[in-house]
Amino acid sequence: MPSDQSKSLFEYNMKVWKIFGIWSGDTPWKRYKYYSMSYLFVTFIIYNLLLTLNLIYTPRTIELILREVIFSFTEITVATKILTILLLRGKIFEAFDIIDSDEFVGDYYSKDGFLSKVHKNFKLGWKSYAVMSNVAYSSQVFVPIFLNLIRGTESELPVCKYYFLSDENRRSYYFFWFIYQSFGMYGHMMYNVFIDSFIAGLLIVSIAQMRILNVNLKTFSMSEQEKELPKELQDQIAIAKLNSYLRHYDSILKYNKIIQEILSVTIFFQFSVTTIIICVVMCGLLMPSSTETLVFMVMYFFAMTMQIFMPGFLGTHLTYESEELVLAAYSTEWISRSEPFKQSLKIFMERTKTPIMITGLNMFPLSLLTFTSIMKSAYSFFTLIRNFQEE
Repeated sequence: MPSDQSKSLFEYNMKVWKIFGIWSGDTPWKRYKYYSMSYLFVTFIIYNLLLTLNLIYTPRTIELILREVIFSFTEITVATKILTILLLRGKIFEAFDIIDSDEFVGDYYSKDGFLSKVHKNFKLGWKSYAVMSNVAYSSQVFVPIFLNLIRGTESELPVCKYYFLSDENRRSYYFFWFIYQSFGMYGHMMYNVFIDSFIAGLLIVSIAQMRILNVNLKTFSMSEQEKELPKELQDQIAIAKLNSYLRHYDSILKYNKIIQEILSVTIFFQFSVTTIIICVVMCGLLMPSSTETLVFMVMYFFAMTMQIFMPGFLGTHLTYESEELVLAAYSTEWISRSEPFKQSLKIFMERTKTPIMITGLNMFPLSLLTFTSIMKSAYSFFTLIRNFQEE
């Protein structure tokens, strides 16, 4: 088993975090903190202050304010993700240590190695998400420029209009504001992509280890050579194997406790705020808009939906795998085993009756049921806004 699973899984995540100023790495460059502070001050703090100021000055008509609300609320989730990486760096390293430990075992090097397949599928998943996000970004930034050149119309700023500026000031410094908004928007999109994929990766690691433990328990039996040994030696071998599985389970519990601490606040804000964003995007899709705006809205809607569907799906899968441990333990070859073996197995089965569940601030579970509830709530808010607009 490679001792750097964490690097294999999250190498690109950490590189992107480093480029965008939120991860200094194992051996930080001595002046990196100055780069990080400067970068975040310009592209995060000032960016959000201007975005908030723009929202305050936006005319109070639903057609204008909806677009501004989308980006403003998205920044809440981006902020929680950035702060998670910056403030919980020690917890992240603790999670990496467990991922790289001897207890997190599996068939990796063989052609059909389970963990190698998990790694490949994870990388394929985040690459697909990155492509979709970049397409949405291009539809918002570059496509309008091309279409405006063809039509001969005046281009607008890609994120928001900065209503606190005068029309003359906006036109005079259009190129500067366009570059600033485009660059800031791209950086925040990359935060979303590579922190969301990091969250998914942490959950996938736990699911994979739980699956390995389930398979080991279900296939637990003595080999033909071991069956020829004296009964006492067989019992010693069986207890040794069971103890190794119990240590593996203990490592999984510690790992899940750490990722709960890492993800709790981020999951809470992501699921809560995404409800509002999805509702706003649905309202925007029903309003008269240009083709490029509709394309952006559709891509943004799918991106926001995936941001809560994927963690919900993985959370459900993790809970399911943990619930399967009871059946897996019962499926072991326990009838002919010694009393100490049976007692250890009973204690293990009692513990596994409490399934593993990741929650958002201990208020709601990370599951498909929560995802469904959020989509229903978003539709309810959407219906309320539409009725208010019609009135």
